Amino acid sequence: MLRTAAPDEASIDLTVAELAYEQVKELIVTLALTPGATIREGDLQTQLSIGRTPLREALHRLAHDGMVRIYPRRAIVVAKLGVTEIRQVFEMRLTVEPAAAALAAERSTAADLAAIAELGRDVATQRASLDAHAFLRADHAFHRSIGRLADNAFLNAAIEHMQTFNLWLWHSYFSSRGTHGADLFAHEPIVAALLQRDTEGAQAAMREHIRASKEQLLTGL
Repeated sequence: MLRTAAPDEASIDLTVAELAYEQVKELIVTLALTPGATIREGDLQTQLSIGRTPLREALHRLAHDGMVRIYPRRAIVVAKLGVTEIRQVFEMRLTVEPAAAALAAERSTAADLAAIAELGRDVATQRASLDAHAFLRADHAFHRSIGRLADNAFLNAAIEHMQTFNLWLWHSYFSSRGTHGADLFAHEPIVAALLQRDTEGAQAAMREHIRASKEQLLTGL
């Protein structure tokens, strides 16, 4: 006879699986697990102190996201990023993020705008420090915040997904190229348009920001 898990047991399992997903995704995005590397489940279980079942669930979710490749009874491998992936990520970003910026300019409260201005200042501070990892964290928070301020769950979900890939791409870029000030793009035009509630300006500034990022990545990778 099968035993039915108590509700709190199911909750604990779900929480552990979600944590495993976030932890493995972070290892991939930051290149602790490099593109093309074989994932050894036993090593990850030990490293992350998690069980086999939540880890497998996490890996299947990451496969669905396109971040790992699962070859049944053979291997699990971290996906590789190339020109095709860059093109696809930026096609998607250019579709959704300018629209989100326009909606954020229209729908944000005064408190929201104060928060986005603070995030913009953090990006500028990290840009000046020439710390690529700190800059990428600040940039990631900035773009995700605009996704949330658009107040559209479908747009936000798409931006969250694309920003994970964007972060992964930029970690790869700086890993191979080092850090140069010209590679750390300014966000001030986006912030200025948002603070003025200029929907067209915010959309245009975001589009130009993403276009320039795409060109830089294609040049450097």
